[in-house]
This record gives sequence, structure tokens and C-alpha cells, in this order.
Amino acid sequence: MTGNQEPKLVKIVYILPEDDESAAVGEGLWAYALGDQLYELQNIPVCARHLNVEDIVRCEELPGERPLIKELVRRSGNQTLRVIFNDEAPEDDCVDIIIELKQRGIQYEKPAFKCYMFNIPPDSDYEWARDFLRAKEEEGLLCFDE
Repeated sequence: MTGNQEPKLVKIVYILPEDDESAAVGEGLWAYALGDQLYELQNIPVCARHLNVEDIVRCEELPGERPLIKELVRRSGNQTLRVIFNDEAPEDDCVDIIIELKQRGIQYEKPAFKCYMFNIPPDSDYEWARDFLRAKEEEGLLCFDE
């Protein structure tokens, strides 16, 4: 990139390892193209558990295909907590949990019904968020994964 040129938002692909039991073979992620095969992730990965928002990755770029993630180049410091609210959990309780996290600067994406991906920025309290969700899991409201 040169000067004032804005990075281009593109879809890149993470291929799941063969031993992953997920139903999907790959995951499409939005990223800014930085040049020199480098991309900055712009959404919260669902399946790529070792990647987070704003991480920089190197991709293989083949003509006519989406760039394919080959390696993590630099961590952003963001961390991800994955949550699935239990079907029995009252809607108001789910909303209260999301609001509590948002008030602490934690953003989320909702890739599926009752499934949320929470991005914990480097300046937020990851341990608090993890412990908060663990307590809600013990109350039977949700299941979460780090």
C-alpha cells in the first residue's frame, strides 16, 4: 500500500485441519489486504480457534481463488470467547449477559442462533470476562469455550 490508500476488504479462507470434527471444511473471513500477501482479520473467527480479530496472517494467493491462510504473522492481542446460550435460558438473561459484556468494551458477532463470538480487546479484562461467563455456565445459562 502507498500513502493514503485505504486497505481493501476481501474474503480470505482458513482451511480446517483434517482432524477437526467441524462440519465445515473451511471458514471464510473478512480481512484487509495489506500487500505482500499479508491480511488483517476484520471479523471474529468461529472455527479458526487460534486466530483473532486484527491478527495479521500471510496467505497464498492463486489466480481466480480466494487467498488461503498459510500462517499467523502477528497477534493483535485480541482474544475470543465463544458462547452458546442454552435453549432453556430466558431471553432477558441472555440480553443482560451481552449488555454486561458490551459495557466493558467487549464486542460480539452472532454467527448462528444462540451462538455468539465475543472479542476481548487487549485493554479489556480477559480474566473477568472468562470468569463472568464461567459463572453463567455454572448457572446453566450457556456453554462457552476459550
